[in-house]
Amino acid sequence: MQPSRVGASDPIAYFQSKTAAIEFAKQQNWAQVNKLTKMLINEYQNDGDTWYLLGLSYFQLADYQNASNALQRALAIGTSLKGIPNGASNPNDLMVKIAEAYAELKNQQQAEYWLKKALAERWDDRPTLAGTSLFKSGINPHFERFAQSASYKSLAGNNLDTELNRDQKWRADLAFLVSEIKRLHVAMYQNMSSQQFAEKVAEIDKSIPILTDQQIVFQFMELIALLGNGHNLLIPAWGETGNFQQLPFQFYQFSDGLYISKASSDYQQYVGYKVEAFADTPAQQALELTKRINARDNEMQTLWLGPYYLSLLDVLNGLGISKGNEVTLTLSSPQGAITTVTPALKPMQFTGFPKLPKLAEHPTLRYLAKNNTPFWSEQIKTNKLLYVQFNDVRNNKDLTLAEFAMQLQAQIKHDDIEHLVLDLRHNSGGNGSLTPPLVATAAFFNVLKPQGKLFILIGRNTFSANAMM
Repeated sequence: MQPSRVGASDPIAYFQSKTAAIEFAKQQNWAQVNKLTKMLINEYQNDGDTWYLLGLSYFQLADYQNASNALQRALAIGTSLKGIPNGASNPNDLMVKIAEAYAELKNQQQAEYWLKKALAERWDDRPTLAGTSLFKSGINPHFERFAQSASYKSLAGNNLDTELNRDQKWRADLAFLVSEIKRLHVAMYQNMSSQQFAEKVAEIDKSIPILTDQQIVFQFMELIALLGNGHNLLIPAWGETGNFQQLPFQFYQFSDGLYISKASSDYQQYVGYKVEAFADTPAQQALELTKRINARDNEMQTLWLGPYYLSLLDVLNGLGISKGNEVTLTLSSPQGAITTVTPALKPMQFTGFPKLPKLAEHPTLRYLAKNNTPFWSEQIKTNKLLYVQFNDVRNNKDLTLAEFAMQLQAQIKHDDIEHLVLDLRHNSGGNGSLTPPLVATAAFFNVLKPQGKLFILIGRNTFSANAMM
């Protein structure tokens, strides 16, 4: 009996055409993607990547029924393609894409069915359904036509009864937070028992009538910290109520203590001062107390995020360090003189956890010179070394990370470079699907320069997607 052929008749030609389809997709030439992937599927029907590309091309060409069919086939087979514009290759993201296709077909029932499946598979961008995402403004436009329906609002999590009083609203928020924790966590009881979690929830629920809004938010932060997961945090800066107040200082924990590394214009004279105490609590004890609301993966996150939490007055109040609407700091100058300051407060603002600023006396110090630029490099000819600082896992506005990686490889190949430094000390993560080209660059260097040295520098906030390096 002759075995039947499984796969393309000409694998090399199939691979070349698939590679071309991927490149056309990256260029958003969807008509060409559609043409090529239909040919590929006619040749071999069990490649999830080609069904995925076909579905995306149909979607962009506004053929939503065929888009839905192709994307469902891709989901059933599986795909791992990353970096496609307007793509969604993760299974739960792909389910949302299918829901969007059904929404464009005005089939609300099927759209909500696929949204429910995505939520059940721990899709983590639920706020986009309600238009409350920090990363995207407004409600997902594909769902706008039925965004006011009760069933959709329930999926979005914004179906709160407008007649509730203050305590009932906070209890509804608590219930929603607990339900989301249970929905999203794979192993939520790895650092605590289910009984401990339930007891904390009951304690908060009971205390709501006697707590201020800020105290309730602090209790929520304590609840989240019990999970022991560094990606979990609550940022009380944009709520209708319960927002925190912030000191005009940025702190950093050095080996010999906690220091003011940055200050607002009215308090510049205190930059470089060591913090001895917050009210009557020694600075190191205060830093240790932040573990109560810092849902950290490890102790490095105490060093990284703990100083930031100490800049929030309502955290200091919640930890029992201070009371009321002010706190007095005891400081020591670089010359050792002791002084106190009770700084004016400002509403909490958040644009990401802060990084060490430039030094006023050494504004061009390489490590701190451009730590808010996503990525950059410098060739140090005297040491035959290529220094690469990778600060955020995202594309720059005028240069993608993949393009940057290709530039580095060209330098390594053609310039007089014997050593490579990858500095990841300021990088707290981002879009993990963007890292492969830089990983490939490190491998390229090792192959091309086997006698050279590869140095990778990490620090306390080398975190999340950046850890994939």
